[in-house]
Amino acid sequence: MLQLAPHIFHILHQHGIEHAFGIPGDFALTLYDALKESKIKPVIMTHEPSVGFAADVYARIRGLGLAVVTYGVGGLNMVNAVAGAYAEKSPLVILSGSPGIKERRQDSLLHHKVKTFDSQRRVYEEVTVYASAITDIETAERKIHRAIDYAKTFKRPVYLEIPRDMVYAELPEAEYERVPIKHTDRDTLKEAVSETLEILEKAKSPVIIAGVEVHRFGLQVELLALAEKLGVPICATMLGKSVFPETHPQYLGIYNGEAGDENINKIVEESDCLLMLGVFMTDINLGMFTAHINQKHTISATSERIAIKHHEYQNILFTDFIAGLLKNPHLPHFQFPNTYRMHPRVEEKIDNISMGGLIYEINQFIDHKTIIITDVGDSLFAADDIQTKQGTSYLAPAFYASMGFAIPGIIGAQLADPFRRVLALVGDGAFQMTGMELLTAKRLGMNPIVIIINNGSFASLRAMGHEDADFVNISTIDYADLAKVLGGNGFVIHTGLELRRALSVAKDSENFSILDVRISADDISPALQRLKTLFTQTLK
Repeated sequence: MLQLAPHIFHILHQHGIEHAFGIPGDFALTLYDALKESKIKPVIMTHEPSVGFAADVYARIRGLGLAVVTYGVGGLNMVNAVAGAYAEKSPLVILSGSPGIKERRQDSLLHHKVKTFDSQRRVYEEVTVYASAITDIETAERKIHRAIDYAKTFKRPVYLEIPRDMVYAELPEAEYERVPIKHTDRDTLKEAVSETLEILEKAKSPVIIAGVEVHRFGLQVELLALAEKLGVPICATMLGKSVFPETHPQYLGIYNGEAGDENINKIVEESDCLLMLGVFMTDINLGMFTAHINQKHTISATSERIAIKHHEYQNILFTDFIAGLLKNPHLPHFQFPNTYRMHPRVEEKIDNISMGGLIYEINQFIDHKTIIITDVGDSLFAADDIQTKQGTSYLAPAFYASMGFAIPGIIGAQLADPFRRVLALVGDGAFQMTGMELLTAKRLGMNPIVIIINNGSFASLRAMGHEDADFVNISTIDYADLAKVLGGNGFVIHTGLELRRALSVAKDSENFSILDVRISADDISPALQRLKTLFTQTLK
């Protein structure tokens, strides 16, 4: 006879989950007992927001992640991180313990309760694509499979709540019949592909913009094949950075509106056929309201909609649309001269370190075995000029933009892909939110490289007209000394040469390393400098 929680963990392991991130609490202790007996390894973090960020990054790399938390103080403490996963389409499963059904009847004033026993589930309904409490064993099997199907279909978080007196409840013997949540109407797909081909055949300057959904749905190989068949130039968005090889001859660079490269901006916005694949049309992802894309020249395909010019096609899966284009024998091929390629707007700086010099050294250091994670702030804007290699992965919260993402993300990334090295670029403000998670990295024997932009301020806020405001200044410490206190390697960086040497030492270390890069608060990345200029001009 199958038991509820052991059965859930068995199914999740079959879907590729090998680690569960969480913090145990009394309402989840029985759940943790079942987890301990499963093939999934518990990874205990220091704080629930970090649990959510780590599980999110794990899901972005593996295709599914798992967080296991307790009721109220645990689950509600993680809501912000799950909201980010929802906004940026990361498929993680949240399992929350909760008060037992019998004890709810006996005492309505149990600890960790907010308003009603359903309050937490109702909160999670706002930040997940599926949320349900398993209170009836007869419907449990359907809810389990439905949750996983929703997560994998929509690439968004799902939530299951398990009362502690049901963890080992016996499931009835009944096979679950899977009904597809979403499917493609073949006639509609045929029409959409046909119209797309018609527009491409008439185009003189088509361009592809690749977005993050290409990665979420595992379509990188298909995107590469489509781009090469079409022979057109291709660029990526900030959120979708690394979905296409940046060393490929057809790759232009990052399209980031007026905040990005002016030549790419011109090529994209003057295109008479813009094929946007998996692109989030958000402000930060597209240059903070400075992108000017003409809808009448646009074919936009995402998991939520296929839109060609000013109309939409319903009931077409994103994956089927890409496959339909790729398999069509009438797909045109263009012969565009390789007239432009974005070059990082940075240069070597051997003496006093600068943001440009920092980005330059990162570009020299990373290789195909690197996973780069940037946090929010100027570390995120700096990504415009970070040049990845083929095989490099780049991750960032470039839409929801929650600070504190990168350091817990290290844990999720290194467990999801232990064969690659993780490098995090994080501002001192974001580091102060979740930096203690390096204790977890130390406990797990991880060796990430953490570059902290130590400027004693929220530099991106300063750049947007708040230079004289006291609220943009933050406390600072010697982060290199902190690294040593936490059991890692610490380096104080004042020059480009010191940075280069520190990276070389950190690369060969089996321990984690913090590179404490001392930079002036007025020294910002090229992309943020461009945004600052645009912002200043709008105020005049």
